[in-house]
Amino acid sequence: MMDTRILVVDDEVLYQHLVKVNLEAEGYEVITASNGEEALEMVASKHPDLVILDVMMPRLDGWTTCERIRQFSSVPIIMLTAKGEEQD
Repeated sequence: MMDTRILVVDDEVLYQHLVKVNLEAEGYEVITASNGEEALEMVASKHPDLVILDVMMPRLDGWTTCERIRQFSSVPIIMLTAKGEEQD
C-alpha cells in the first residue's frame, strides 16, 4: 500500500497526527497540510491518491478548499468534521 499517498488536511495538529499515525500503521504513505492553502499546493505538487479534509479550518474552510481542488483535480476527497448535529 505504500504506493497509495494520502493527504491529511487539518489545522488541529493533534487530530492531524492521530489520523497520520493510524494510516501509516496500515501501510499508507501520508503527507499533511495544516490549512487550505497548503492543501491546494500539496494536491498540485504531490498528486495524492486521496485527500482527507477537515471542514472547520480558519481562513479557507474545507468546503472552499474542496471546491478549489475540484477546479484542477478529481482526487477523491473525504470530508472530516467534529460536528455532530444534522444542521451543522
